[in-house]
Amino acid sequence: MAMLEVKDLNKGFGSKSFNTRIEVLKGVNLKIKKGELVALMGPSGCGKSTLLNIIGGLLPADSGKIELSNSTEEAFEYGTENPNEVVDVRRNGVGWIFQDFHLVEHLTALDNVAMALEISGIEQSLAEDKAKAALTTVGLGDRIEFGAEQLSGGQRQRVAVARAIAGSRPLLLADEPTGNLDAESGNDIMKLFKLLRKGSNPISVLMVTHDPNLASQADRMLLMKDGVVAASNIKAAWGIDDKEDKE
Repeated sequence: MAMLEVKDLNKGFGSKSFNTRIEVLKGVNLKIKKGELVALMGPSGCGKSTLLNIIGGLLPADSGKIELSNSTEEAFEYGTENPNEVVDVRRNGVGWIFQDFHLVEHLTALDNVAMALEISGIEQSLAEDKAKAALTTVGLGDRIEFGAEQLSGGQRQRVAVARAIAGSRPLLLADEPTGNLDAESGNDIMKLFKLLRKGSNPISVLMVTHDPNLASQADRMLLMKDGVVAASNIKAAWGIDDKEDKE
């Protein structure tokens, strides 16, 4: 059974009356299993970020449906609703990781993670406990009290990952999560994503990337083109050895 299923999603921008309408998503369908790491590739402007924004409840689709199940068997059905109607999806269903870390510089790693939980309605002491656990999971147990400005780029992105997983959300949406990192830090983030897939409560990751080497480390790769998403042998297209180690 799929943890996430996107059904016939359509989205356009502009006005038909003034001939400025551009159809970006043209019947997108995709499924992601629990604990699966999926890379989404495609040319700039093809609609990858638009798709993520709709799945993440930040943008309404024109038509179509999204079904998302979390670890507590709670299910979300949405797609065409406005963002203020799907607050629960953002609080309990989807965690976001961006190219820019979006941390508050004068706060510690712990406070950056706990603050997001408190905003979602979790009591302070519980939020701090969950934040500590999440930071430990991403390998920052010894950096909890460090200010954001004291952390390296890779460590900052780990704080962002901790913030995304602290609320026990089943799905992480990662939009170019390694774009501001060097190659070594980027590979470390990929290793972290792989670790999150395991354990008693595996997390799924849908990651937009332009880096074919990072995409080749995913469980599965999808290509967005002409408004739809399809399975693609991206490895062959980029000349990547299909036997590459995927630890």
